[in-house]
Parts: sequence; C-alpha cells; structure tokens
Amino acid sequence: MFLNLGSGPRGLEDSHWVNVDGFPDKNVHYLLDFGRRLPFADGSFDGVFCEHVMEHFSLLDGQTISREVHRVLRPGGCFRIVVPDAELVLRRYLEAPQELVKRRGNGEETPMEIVNLYFRQRYEHQFAYDWLTMEKMLLRAGFDAVHRVAFGMSRECAPIVLDDKKYEPESLYVEALKL
Repeated sequence: MFLNLGSGPRGLEDSHWVNVDGFPDKNVHYLLDFGRRLPFADGSFDGVFCEHVMEHFSLLDGQTISREVHRVLRPGGCFRIVVPDAELVLRRYLEAPQELVKRRGNGEETPMEIVNLYFRQRYEHQFAYDWLTMEKMLLRAGFDAVHRVAFGMSRECAPIVLDDKKYEPESLYVEALKL
C-alpha cells in the first residue's frame, strides 16, 4: 500500500494507493488537516509520495509531517519528496536571471518577482528547501538514510515515482528510508 500525500488533482485511481489532500479533488480519498496526526495505523504503508506540498508548511510543521510519515511507514519503507529547489532558484537568479522569468513569468516580471513567486507563491509557500536543509529535517524526523535523486530516478522508491514532468526543471528530489 502506498500513500499519495497531497495528491490534489493527481490522485491515482488504484487500489494500492490512498490519496489524501487538504482540499477535495479528483480521487482524493481523505480530506486531512496536515497539522494533525495522520489517521492511519503505525506501519500502514510501504511508501509515501509527496510532490510540491512540503513547501506549503513551516520547517517545524514539515518536520512534524515527516515524523508522521515515518510513523505510518513500514520498516523498509520509503518517503519520496519533491519540492521547489531553493538553491537552484537562487543560483538562476544570480547566473541566469532571465531563465527565471522565461520559466515562470510572462515577460513583464523582474527576476526578483519570480524569486518571490517561488518562495512565497501568493503567501501559500511557507518554507523554501535546499538539499542540506531537507536532509537535516528528514534525519531529525527519524529517517535512517536520506538520498538526493533526480526526476524519474529512484535509489530505493521505484514503485512510488509519480514525478510530474512540469516540475522537473525547478525541483529537488529526495528519498528518505525507514530501516
């Protein structure tokens, strides 16, 4: 069994997947307040997929959510997280600012307006992750090993790679293991 945490409109219609979100949408099985305990027993899932969700919470809330994911994973389970890559956005701002505007703007924005779009997104984004911060947060949440991976690639989580192609050029891909 697998959990799609923050599935939104990309919830899978598959008996092996449980889709949860904070808002009703296609194939969402459970509406959840991510600030509360997940309504699943300890060790319920073999894997958890979470794409472009964690940045909507503070770092402390992200760690709390990650602890809950750790709790509901079986030993050997994997948590795959995809978030906007703050380091990549800042590097582009310094090295290729027009790439930011081209990727996310309509041509009228300044590169700094695009940086703020990534980091704040109309006040929807609460925290921007880079690799080191994500790794530290997941280790603090109890995971035994954390690996940086790439779009569509997996070290340990192949059955739960649901990466959306539209996020590939801007995302950080991470897998955390519960041993």
